[in-house]
Amino acid sequence: MKKTIMLLASALMLAGSASAQNTAESLFKSGKAAFEAYDKDLGTMQLSPDKVDKDQMAANLLKGFADFQEALPLDSVKKLNKDGSLKKIETKYSKKIVPILCAHIGDLLTVGDNYYQAQKNAEASAVYGKYCQLIKSPMAIENKVVQPADTIMGQIYFMKGLCDYNMNSDMDAFAAFGEAMKYGFTGKLFGVNTGDYKAASLARYLQTILDKKEYAKAYTLLEGAIAAEPANATYQCMLGDVYTNDTTKTADEAVAAYKKAIELNPKYPDALYRAGHGLWKKAQDYLQSHPDATNEQAAPVVIPLYEEALGYLERAKENGQTGTEAFIDNIKYGLNILKPKAQPADATAPAQQK
Repeated sequence: MKKTIMLLASALMLAGSASAQNTAESLFKSGKAAFEAYDKDLGTMQLSPDKVDKDQMAANLLKGFADFQEALPLDSVKKLNKDGSLKKIETKYSKKIVPILCAHIGDLLTVGDNYYQAQKNAEASAVYGKYCQLIKSPMAIENKVVQPADTIMGQIYFMKGLCDYNMNSDMDAFAAFGEAMKYGFTGKLFGVNTGDYKAASLARYLQTILDKKEYAKAYTLLEGAIAAEPANATYQCMLGDVYTNDTTKTADEAVAAYKKAIELNPKYPDALYRAGHGLWKKAQDYLQSHPDATNEQAAPVVIPLYEEALGYLERAKENGQTGTEAFIDNIKYGLNILKPKAQPADATAPAQQK
């Protein structure tokens, strides 16, 4: 007899009691009734879509899954030897439950899409997540459930991530978008970038961490993100932001992270702006901490910082970054004061050869 693979095989080792058997039986009956109601409505919908309550259909399908998945680990019957010792553990309902579950996994996508269209993000996320879990389960693979192409699997994870993102469930979104990228879904189909959504999810979550000054947690998250995508400039820029907020870190560490982001993406306006601002601020900090310094004393320290900052800020402006003008003007004003003025040519000096 073909072995039936269940969602939680280890659950077969649970000792079956009379109450557990009754629970497995009742869950099997209620789940079976729910699937039958769903199947009946599905048949009706193909002929007369207006005569079907889609919300009730979805409720029946999800109840069927919930009841059957709860019943599986409870479905164990002890078989004893004559002396009362345990001979083996058998199942009573699982052989009927598993084929029904496998036959309905694909229906979850329709329900998830309907929830998404109705802007029910929590429900859609849960259903997409259930599909992703079940379609790759040993149960589905052993029972030869047709597997989706990687691009489709990636799209489903993206949809889950989008629902999570819309609910501000940022780390769930980050994980889902990451799975979508593993399956090769770039987002181009929808005119978006999956990587951008993934980074935006982490950025939003990081802000809540920074507000609580949980810097160690922020570094751990970013280390993982950078290890997974070392060429992603956004994560390096985020690292610079954490350094900027963390008083135990230096301005040089923050600027170094922004420069790394610029190496990865030379036209990244946020990183260009932050690098320039960081260098400008370092110059300002020097001037404030040396109020008695003369221009000649300050110039060797401040001029190189100003000049480097100016280069980054002008590049940031060229790439669409706003808010740069005031800093650019301030730096130019400072350079005009600190740089030695060119001396007028001596009237008695010989003319230069052309």
